[in-house]
Amino acid sequence: MTDQKELQPSLFKSLLRKQRKHETLLAKVEKTSARLERRKTKFLALEAEIADLEKRLSEPRKRDFGKRAASDGALKHARLIFSPASGRDNKHNAARLAKVVSCLRAHGIEAHVGLKTSGSAARELARRAVQAGDPLVVVAAGDGTICDVASQLVGSSTVLGIVPLGTTSNLARSLGVPLGIDDACTLIGMGTTRHIDIGRVTSNGSSNPEYFMECVGVGLGTIGQAFKKRHWRVVPRALRKFFESKPGPMRVEMDGTVVQASTRMVTVSNAPLMGNKMLAVPGAKMDDGLLDVQIYDGMGDAAIVKHFMAASSKTPDTLRTYRVRRLRVIADEPVLSNSDMKMAREQKVIEMEVVPKALSVIVGNGIGLSVPVESAPSAPTFADDPPTTDADSVDPQAEPALTDE
Repeated sequence: MTDQKELQPSLFKSLLRKQRKHETLLAKVEKTSARLERRKTKFLALEAEIADLEKRLSEPRKRDFGKRAASDGALKHARLIFSPASGRDNKHNAARLAKVVSCLRAHGIEAHVGLKTSGSAARELARRAVQAGDPLVVVAAGDGTICDVASQLVGSSTVLGIVPLGTTSNLARSLGVPLGIDDACTLIGMGTTRHIDIGRVTSNGSSNPEYFMECVGVGLGTIGQAFKKRHWRVVPRALRKFFESKPGPMRVEMDGTVVQASTRMVTVSNAPLMGNKMLAVPGAKMDDGLLDVQIYDGMGDAAIVKHFMAASSKTPDTLRTYRVRRLRVIADEPVLSNSDMKMAREQKVIEMEVVPKALSVIVGNGIGLSVPVESAPSAPTFADDPPTTDADSVDPQAEPALTDE
């Protein structure tokens, strides 16, 4: 008791010192926050001025279907990677490609076109663009091709632009990229960029790491992605596992946290949307330097189905989410996993990490951004798909310039 009494004055002095230090640091934090807010306001005002100038420059070109004119001045050059197989409008590819090229030209960009004939072809086109020092690569395709191209731009100065042509367009919806070709090209003409994160799977049964922009599904989390990506050979096996298996032990190691769970699935998200436009992680940001992990601990068939039905209706149930930089999933039995388009072989240990600020991307007013572009063309997250391409609206003389790759 005597020792405790003798310690009291020392503890009291220590408390006072800490409280004074707290007041000093609070003042600095508040001052920094106010300065940051002022700079953010100026930054957004500058983007609004850029949007206005871009509109004034592009309107005369639009009236001429994006044809070159002597008054245009120098056009920016970009590599355009076009996927003929993407989306529901792939029967009108000539008109669709011509429209993309015309719209880009109307917004001051001369596109040199490379056709995506396979995932490896898309990656090679992107790789050559980086090697050539191209400042801008535009992908007119679906999420899978966008991910293929993005994987080759990681850590480079080449900017990624997106014209969404896919069936779900989760990435465009998360990043605020309009679904219509005209508005998507308007955004690319504005050139408003953000540096976003990308996920990396480092133990996927391959000697090379795999990148992902949307999510990784471990265990039964592969089912939704298998349907979305049309991996029909995987669906029967995944569904059979769903109905036959029971929750089993999985150890999930996340930064300094370890969760010992009884579950059949874990999802690791970089974006708020996954699968068929499901709002799986409403608060996920693609530029926060973190991955969002959901473990589904103890959830049975009915609870899992209910959760994903709610996510599909844009009103997901509350599910604990861990925000981490690095994680490892360890299962007693080998489990399936996928990273965006890539289905991996069954394995017991899967490791993932985030690569912060890995990509420079032209973005709009998206829910997946910490600082969205408020002056960007409207791009509601769950907007209906745009109408199919009308060949009559495209100048028949707008011939795209194909590259020789």
